[in-house]
Amino acid sequence: MIEKRDYTIKTGRFERGTEEQQKLFMELFGKENVQYQFDFYFHWYNIVHEYGHCLCDYYNTDVVGLKQELLVNRFAVSFWSYAGYHKELQDLAEMVHGILQKMKSPVPDGLSFITYYEQIWGTDKIMEVPIYGYFQFKSVLMALEDREGLAHVLKEMGIEGSLAGNIYPYRKYSISVETAQAVLEHLQLFLDGIGMKRPKVNLELVDEPFVQCAVIS
Repeated sequence: MIEKRDYTIKTGRFERGTEEQQKLFMELFGKENVQYQFDFYFHWYNIVHEYGHCLCDYYNTDVVGLKQELLVNRFAVSFWSYAGYHKELQDLAEMVHGILQKMKSPVPDGLSFITYYEQIWGTDKIMEVPIYGYFQFKSVLMALEDREGLAHVLKEMGIEGSLAGNIYPYRKYSISVETAQAVLEHLQLFLDGIGMKRPKVNLELVDEPFVQCAVIS
């Protein structure tokens, strides 16, 4: 484990974005309830995704790059499933499915989703917003469809331990920008509750809505 690193999840705010940025998110999430949909995806679901990257670094997980992105999506889904948020995950699946229907797949005929993204990972191509966006939403949907057990995913991250007898108390989140801090606090309390060593991760809300990442220094 790496003991002396700083971990911060940076998450952008829809309401602070430019008119053009907000328009792009409206095209993805729909004009109705776009603020809610943005906060639900980025400030509820994605906080756990980004925390997964922090755990991978903290535990020196040997899964990197594209495979780590797939892994932390599976971590986020398995955590929320273990915690009993099945209705919320169903809502998320419907949202992501609807988004993907609006997006044109960049995957050429004859190539699988994984093969194509393995070929372009680490190149300038993957940095194109429509191409990276499609990858993330598709990989989230894949994780939602697989619904692996949390203990199995943690083991793949190099984290051993038992979840027996440890129940994450369900709480109804009021979805807003403040949800991000609440999710982060409760996730870390959960990890403490199962006796798992973890990094202390801070949260930084930023004005740029496209900034959604874990910063490790």
